[in-house]
Amino acid sequence: MTRARAPIAVLTADVVGSSRYSSADRRKLDAVIRKAFTEVEHRFPDAIHTRLAFRITAGDEFQCVISDAPRALDILTYLRAVVAASGLRPTVRLRASVGIGEISTPKRQNPYEEDGPAFVHARNGLEEIAKARSPLRATKLITAVAEVDTAADAVLCLADFIQQSWTVAQWEAIRWSLLGLTREAIARKLKVAHQNVTKRLLAAGWPHFEVAAAFLRRLIERTPKRVQKASAPQ
Repeated sequence: MTRARAPIAVLTADVVGSSRYSSADRRKLDAVIRKAFTEVEHRFPDAIHTRLAFRITAGDEFQCVISDAPRALDILTYLRAVVAASGLRPTVRLRASVGIGEISTPKRQNPYEEDGPAFVHARNGLEEIAKARSPLRATKLITAVAEVDTAADAVLCLADFIQQSWTVAQWEAIRWSLLGLTREAIARKLKVAHQNVTKRLLAAGWPHFEVAAAFLRRLIERTPKRVQKASAPQ
């Protein structure tokens, strides 16, 4: 029996309400997302498999491939934080789906030229969000293992609800918290009192969000064996 390769994560996302932005701001938005992804590559240097690319036929959609699958949702949150703090108004919100699985093509420069189950899962997740037409849902995790996806969706439903109310100031504090900085270090970054950082994180419900994020990381870490078992020949 061939040993199963470690799964990768495909992140497929688009901008919520992109039509609200003028043509000039839409160009700025593309630049903001690209710059945010460069920041992600700098902060998570060993996690990216294939760099971000925009889909030509859907101007507000972009995709990348993450080799460190358990950290995919953390990377998504970091990307959202950097984009939200970019200064564009209205605040940029990303709708995103993470597909976990194998990649069946060699690594290429453009993720839209790659293929495999993880890409299908990511596409299906983004389509599910679009079909739901719910302003409260913005994130899906799809592995094609029913019990994993059901558990993830229950947690992400609450996580999406929490994120809805995050202010730009809270996103700024969360951005640096994701990198493990102390409240004092974050305060120096933001040039505010460390008590204000604590207030921002507590108001955002960040301690509860961290519990959810840790659960999702463990869920993804356990997925390879489950996927291998689920896809074994009958």
